[in-house]
Amino acid sequence: MTLLLEIQKELKNLPLEKQNEVLNFVLFLRQRTTDTQPPKQHSLKNHSAFGSWQARGMDAVAYQQALRAEWDEE
Repeated sequence: MTLLLEIQKELKNLPLEKQNEVLNFVLFLRQRTTDTQPPKQHSLKNHSAFGSWQARGMDAVAYQQALRAEWDEE
């Protein structure tokens, strides 16, 4: 017997009031599952800024490190 059939069998044996409680609980669980799913990650490869440092002919990481070094000196 599948899980769904077993749940249906047990549900039929409950009074209507309890069946409504089960439904409310299932809806609660579904909402909680939907709310806790991480947001979909979007790729930045199609963003206009992606690869913008390639045309500059310089190392972006080295530039960043140089800027941070200047901030540390102050």
